[in-house]
Amino acid sequence: MTAVDDLPYFAGRPGAVFFPPALSGEIEMLNTSLLMLNFSPLPDDYAAFLGRSDGLFYDGIELYGCSSHYRESKNYKFPNLLEINRNYAAYNFFKNKLVVGRCSESIIYYDRRGNYYALADRINLRSRKEVENFAAMLALLRRLCEANP
Repeated sequence: MTAVDDLPYFAGRPGAVFFPPALSGEIEMLNTSLLMLNFSPLPDDYAAFLGRSDGLFYDGIELYGCSSHYRESKNYKFPNLLEINRNYAAYNFFKNKLVVGRCSESIIYYDRRGNYYALADRINLRSRKEVENFAAMLALLRRLCEANP
């Protein structure tokens, strides 16, 4: 199973917003910026996702991309990975981690040391679920959507 296996599920949902794919140069520039700012580098599977969609949101799920996206009709700026991770940089817990999204009141991050993705409560940072790769995280998010139609 790859991360793109569950993308059609999200793309086909009413109200889902997929952004155009990030270019390989944009992904490389983001990764360089993350490293220069002492953040975790992009995991390969998340970089592959960005090559398919530079972020998405659907029903409380947000996955951040290389670029910010302004949605004029909603007067809302969908943030990028650098903007989001700057918010968490001051917290020791996030050292060697990369926040890649959120799901309702939880955050989704990649832990470079443990080489896993986690869905964690955004207040106490307790992991609700840890999975081995981005494909498994997308599958988990899909199950959460299906359980709460």
